[in-house]
Amino acid sequence: MKTYLPYYFKKIGISLVIIAFILSIIASINSLGNGFADGWNDAKSEITVASDFKIISSETSKTLTWISLSFSFSGFLLYMFSKEKTEDEFIQTLRYMSLAKSLIVTWIVTSILLIINSGVRLEGFYILQFQLIVYVIIFNYYKKWKFI
Repeated sequence: MKTYLPYYFKKIGISLVIIAFILSIIASINSLGNGFADGWNDAKSEITVASDFKIISSETSKTLTWISLSFSFSGFLLYMFSKEKTEDEFIQTLRYMSLAKSLIVTWIVTSILLIINSGVRLEGFYILQFQLIVYVIIFNYYKKWKFI
């Protein structure tokens, strides 16, 4: 796997992933409020909380979800294609091994999810994002702990 970007793009990629995480939390704030209200009401307390929480509209929530997914995807790709401080054949081998294992893990997990619950609808972007997350975890595991 050829790296084309300088090392400092790793920090830019990590920043994009953090921004995506924050946008994802903002996009799901309505679900968080509804879940809190349902849990509070299920506790059989004397106070009931309205469970129709609407802080942001559903259209805004959907837009923020896609923006956060795009930022996350871009951030992981920037991180993935950036050089290490010392780029050599060993790092290239780790990249190839990590990519192969992330493909295998992603499709095994996806297959198991689809077999267990056939009602699950997985979109390609989510599967690809999961694959990029698994790649980054495996690559950093190999780089820092396995082959010291």
